[in-house]
Amino acid sequence: MNNLKIKKKIINLRKKINKYSNNYLNKDKSLITDKKYDFLFQKLINLENKYPIFKTNNSPTQIINYKFNKYKKKEKHIFPMLSIKSVYNFKKIKYFIKKINKIYNKKKFCCELKIDGIAISLIYKKNKLYKSITKGNGIYGENITNEIKVISSIPKKIINNNKKNKIEIRGELFINKKNFIKIKKKEKSFSNCRNLTSGTIRLLNKNLIKKRKLSFIAYDIIINNNRNNIKSHINCLKKINKLGFKIDKYTKKCNSINKIKIFYEKIKKIKKKLKFNIDGIVIKINNRKLQEKLKFNNNYINWAIAIKFDSKTKKTSIINIKFKIGKSGIVIPIIIIKPVYINKVKIKKINLYNLKYLKKLNINIKDKILIERKGDVIPKIKKVLKIYNTNNINYIKKCPYCKTNIDLNKNIPKCINNNCKQKKIKKIKNFISKNGFNIKFIGNKTIKILIKNKLINNIQDIFKLKINSLIKLNNFNYKKSEKIIKSIKYSIKNIKFINFIYSLSIPNIGLSSAKYIYKKFKNINNHLDKKNYTKIINKLNSLQIKSIKNFFNNKKNINNIKKILLIIKKNNFKFYNNYSTLIKLLFYLK
Repeated sequence: MNNLKIKKKIINLRKKINKYSNNYLNKDKSLITDKKYDFLFQKLINLENKYPIFKTNNSPTQIINYKFNKYKKKEKHIFPMLSIKSVYNFKKIKYFIKKINKIYNKKKFCCELKIDGIAISLIYKKNKLYKSITKGNGIYGENITNEIKVISSIPKKIINNNKKNKIEIRGELFINKKNFIKIKKKEKSFSNCRNLTSGTIRLLNKNLIKKRKLSFIAYDIIINNNRNNIKSHINCLKKINKLGFKIDKYTKKCNSINKIKIFYEKIKKIKKKLKFNIDGIVIKINNRKLQEKLKFNNNYINWAIAIKFDSKTKKTSIINIKFKIGKSGIVIPIIIIKPVYINKVKIKKINLYNLKYLKKLNINIKDKILIERKGDVIPKIKKVLKIYNTNNINYIKKCPYCKTNIDLNKNIPKCINNNCKQKKIKKIKNFISKNGFNIKFIGNKTIKILIKNKLINNIQDIFKLKINSLIKLNNFNYKKSEKIIKSIKYSIKNIKFINFIYSLSIPNIGLSSAKYIYKKFKNINNHLDKKNYTKIINKLNSLQIKSIKNFFNNKKNINNIKKILLIIKKNNFKFYNNYSTLIKLLFYLK
C-alpha cells in the first residue's frame, strides 16, 4: 500500500470516528456499538503508530471530540480524567497483566463493576461540596455544581476530621433501571441509561434533574492534590466509604487471570439482578504508587483495563411479518418487531433465511420472542417464548416487484422470473459489494438508475460503464462519474479468488464457503481430475453442491463468467494467469 492510500485510509477513519464520538459525547446518541467503535479507534492508533508521518494534533487519538456547553464554565482537572481502554476477550487481559508483571513483578489487581453512566468529579473544601466538574475532554470539564447540588444521592457534606483537607471524589453518575423505564415511557429519545444520565446533566432545569433521581458510586479519591497518600485501591475505597459515599460492594482483589475470569463470570450471571446497568468489569492495579508510575497516554490510563460483556439477549414481540425477494429469487421473511436496544443498537427487524425456516420456528404476529446479537452480528431469534397462534400471516403469492407467480417447488418459495428487476438489483449489489469486487460509490439508487437507463443488465455490464455515458444521467456530475469509473478499474486490478466466487451470487455459497473452496483448490495443479474434484466438493453440504451444479448448468451464468474473465485478462493478468484455469476446472467450464 503506497503512502497516498495509507493517508486516505487514515483520513477516512478519522472522519468516521469523529462522527460517532460527536454523536455519543455531544448529542447523547449511539450510532454504532461500543465494540465497533473501539475496533475502529484501535485500528487508527495502529495505523498512526506504524506511519507516524500521518499523525496530526487534531486526530481523535490525540484530542477528544468534546463540545463544551457555552452556558457552563470550563474547569481544568488537577489530574487528567481519562477513559479506561475496553477489550472483549481475555487474551488482551492476559497480555495487559503479563506486561505489568514483567516490569513490576507479580502485582495485585482489583476487579469492580463497569457502570453504564458518566464520570464526574466532586471537590470538597472544609467538608462542604465546593465544586463539581464533568469529565469533558479529560483535561477540561464543565462546572455542574448547581446541577449536582439537587441530586440527593450525592453528599453535600462529608464526615472528615481534618477540615483543612481539600478532597476530590471521582465516580460514576447513573440512573437505575427502574427510573430509566419510567422515563423511557414518556421520553423515547434516550436509547440507554448512559445517554439519559448525560442528557439530564445537560439540562438547565433543576427540578427535572431532581425528579430523575440519579445515583452516584465513588471509585477514586485525591487528598490535597495528591494521590499517593493512600497506598492501595482497596484502602482508597474504604476511605471513600467512611466519608459517606456509596462504593461498589462487589469490588474484589484478584491476583491471577483465573480469579479475574471467575469474577467476570460471576458478575455476568448476576448483572440482570442488579438495580443499575453495567456493561462489563474493570481491572485496576491495586498499588496506587504504581498507578502513578504507569500514568496515562492521550486517551487512556495505563494502570487499568475493562472487559465488556459481548453477547446480549432481549425479549420483544412480533408486530408484523413482511416478505422480500433475495438475489436468487428466494422469498425472505422479514420479522418486524417492537424495537429493542442491544449493545446500544436499535433493532427493529430480523431477516430470516427463507419461508421454510419461518414455518419451522412456528412464529406469528403478536408472539413473544427472545432475540440475540453477538458482537456486530445480525440479530437472530434465539427462542420463541410465547405463541398466540393468530394465523394471520399473509403469505405472498406473487413477486411484489415483477408480479410473477411465486414458485412453490420443494417448499422453498421463489421468484423464477430471470428478468425480475429486484433480482437483478440484488445480484449487482452483491457483485459490487465489499465481499465481492468492492466497487465503491454505487448504491441501490444508482443501480436502479443504471438499469432504468439500460446501461447495465447483467453483472459484467458494470465493466462497460464510461464517464461519458454516466454524466448524461440526472445527478451525475463529472467528479462522481470519475470516482465510479476509477473504483471499477481498481476493483478489476485488485480482485481476489475468494471475492470473485462470492460475487457470482451462487445460492448457498457465502464468504466462508468461498474461503473453503479456495483453501482446498489453491495448491492443486492444472491436472485436476473428476475424482479429486468430487472428493473436495463433497466436503460442502448437499444443498451447496446442488447449488453449484445448478448454477453452472445454466449457460447464461457460464457466458457471464467467461466475459468477466476476459475483462480481467486485459487488466489483471496475474489473477487471470493464477486462477482462470482453476475456475474453469473447478466448475468444468469448457
